[in-house]
Amino acid sequence: MNNKPVQYESIQEYLVQICRHVKARDVHRDIKVEMQNHLDELVEDKLNEGLSEDEAVRAALVQMGDPDQIGKQLHAAHKPVMEWGLAALVAIMVGIGLLAMYAMEFAYSDLNVYSGFQFFLKKAVFTAIGIVLIIGIYFLDYRKWEKYSWYIYSGTIFLMVVCLFYAVEVNGSKSWLTIGSFTFDVYGTSPYLFMIAFAGTLLAKRKEKQGLFRNLLYFGKMALLYAIVPAILYYKANSNLNFIIYLFGLTVLMLFVAKTYRLFLTIVSSIIAAGAVFIIKINDPVRYRSIWERYTAFLNPTASPDDKNYYLQKSLESIQLGGMWGQGFGVENRMFRYIYSEMVFTYLIYSLGLVFGIAIVLLALLLIVKVIGMAITLKDIYARGLVVGSFSIIGFHFVWNILMSFGLLPINSMTMPFISYGGTTAIIELMVMGLLLSVNRRKNMISLLNREPSR
Repeated sequence: MNNKPVQYESIQEYLVQICRHVKARDVHRDIKVEMQNHLDELVEDKLNEGLSEDEAVRAALVQMGDPDQIGKQLHAAHKPVMEWGLAALVAIMVGIGLLAMYAMEFAYSDLNVYSGFQFFLKKAVFTAIGIVLIIGIYFLDYRKWEKYSWYIYSGTIFLMVVCLFYAVEVNGSKSWLTIGSFTFDVYGTSPYLFMIAFAGTLLAKRKEKQGLFRNLLYFGKMALLYAIVPAILYYKANSNLNFIIYLFGLTVLMLFVAKTYRLFLTIVSSIIAAGAVFIIKINDPVRYRSIWERYTAFLNPTASPDDKNYYLQKSLESIQLGGMWGQGFGVENRMFRYIYSEMVFTYLIYSLGLVFGIAIVLLALLLIVKVIGMAITLKDIYARGLVVGSFSIIGFHFVWNILMSFGLLPINSMTMPFISYGGTTAIIELMVMGLLLSVNRRKNMISLLNREPSR
């Protein structure tokens, strides 16, 4: 068979007529190539039957079908797709968060430390801002972000460096930048920004380097940019928890999306080496010993000092007191200082019961499974990197917060996405969901030229 397309004016008009009905212009070329191949085969078959070229073309077009009908069918296959299930799950969780903040208005209205804090109102404002941003991001073309990946990385590094000099120190961590009345958690947001940047830089196709020296140079550069520079900045800002979150997201991207195992081993080795240097040069061994004791107290809570596992003991006690159906809506719990933040899940079980807590766990698991299923269906490797990388941060928050509430992981400032009080973090989480919905919206509108080759 002749593999070259048979170029006839009638065939080209037929293809143009089909594409007039398909609004996703990015797939027009794909449609034309695919339909051209089918028509070439049909024309070749007709020629083998003894028909003339003009007769073969006319017969092939008739057999192919009405171009208007085909175009409408292809438009239906390539039109935008809204993931309503994902949006509904996020809406339910945001609603639970608003419910929790409303309950705290009753529970802590008489306490001086929280008097007039307006948990519900501020949470509602953050949610409203997040919803507006979700809508805006949903209609943006995420593919345009790819060419700015290195700019996103550089901008994130720049903000982290600025924080070292001008940040507001909270609990010993220099993570917050204040501009007027607006406060922005730079280090808390940085893992999300890094994942968006790495979806474009880590997954970008690179030409194979010839020779050992060039490969070593490449891996050295990646280790410097992905491991050493972020590690130093997180260390200097005393933002160790965000560094752990960052490493988790980077690991997921490298192993399950980019599948760059050699780069993964290079970065792990670099981090271990950098960690060894930090340990050798520790200026405050008492402080780091205290952190180590606090993080390992959950392994043996009965043998650990009371000041190291206080929150762990109180969390388990609150869950036990909550029972199956809880102590009641808006009930007070003075065992925790940051009940509205990292301990909100424990509070919800204490007030509304273990049954309600199990429902939240099931919602979180369903959300994670939903996003994993979305990522599997994506053919665009950049889109898959955006979904897996950014949501891995949210998923890590969910899993850690739930397990630490039950004493299975160390208790720290890991908040529960969409439900905890939040601030800029709550807005960023909703923006990430807008990004996921935007990616899913265009999953059938992306050209095959931008897709990952079939394995």
